[in-house]
Amino acid sequence: MNRIFIVILMLLVGGQAAGYEYRMPVNIQSSTAPAVLMPGDEAILTIQMQNGAAAYGVGRDAGASSSSNIVLSTPINHTTLHGTSELEVIDPDCYDLGMIGPNDSFPIYYKLQASDNVSSGTYLLGFEVQGGYDMITIKREIPVKVDSSTVSMAIIESAPSTNPPATPATAATLNLNVANPRENTLNAVTIVPSAQGLRFSPERYYIGTMDADEVFTISFVVQSTDPLQSSSRGGSNISFVAEFKNGDTWHQSEPYITTYSPPVNDAGSNNNLLLLAIGLLALLAAGGFLYRKRLSKGGGAGKGPA
Repeated sequence: MNRIFIVILMLLVGGQAAGYEYRMPVNIQSSTAPAVLMPGDEAILTIQMQNGAAAYGVGRDAGASSSSNIVLSTPINHTTLHGTSELEVIDPDCYDLGMIGPNDSFPIYYKLQASDNVSSGTYLLGFEVQGGYDMITIKREIPVKVDSSTVSMAIIESAPSTNPPATPATAATLNLNVANPRENTLNAVTIVPSAQGLRFSPERYYIGTMDADEVFTISFVVQSTDPLQSSSRGGSNISFVAEFKNGDTWHQSEPYITTYSPPVNDAGSNNNLLLLAIGLLALLAAGGFLYRKRLSKGGGAGKGPA
């Protein structure tokens, strides 16, 4: 919330009250939804106007008697919000907003449209109020924040999957830190992985709402779809993309790319070596048996009667 104080001049009319000229303090508060815009966002700017004349009671005696009737309400005839080349104001003018009584308040709403190439920073939008019985126009500036930062991601580690035995030994659990570096809350945050030759579980990880500076650690089970590739020590590129809403506008982050190397199945390799050794021993044993059999047959043929 940004509090800006403006003073609207009012000339009281009617009877002896015409002898009084009151300067009525009107408090202005502004906010945007979302609180911080991103490039391409649609947003609602709310300007809350409150009449604080009863509390301040400021004015000057213009010569009228003390029995004069004092009217502290003031009309708001016209307001205008001026945009910039990067922040457009849809329908910038409001007319005939009515009277503000003592300590009363009412909101004024403006729709903003941020351009796709708007730069990060704080923009000051010109705000004009025309009010009072003498139609005085007062000008103030309304701040609007823009930040192009998106959801950030970083890989933590990958390890052999600890899932039940039904999970192939070549699967691994990949952990990812997901952070919201912005000043405002993001909604419907979803992380989507993709890589050629790899399968992910889950296919999409839904986080939901992320508050400012909040970090989540999420996990994917990664498995190769190609048995030959799963036995290779070569790495694969994995791309992670964050989809989320800032206010009512959908956004997608730039891809976060990391390299994934499938885990080496040492137990499987040892089993294969054992099977290979057993096979070799069996072949050697069979060969030795055949060799002895041939020798036995050859010796028998060379013997004859004395």
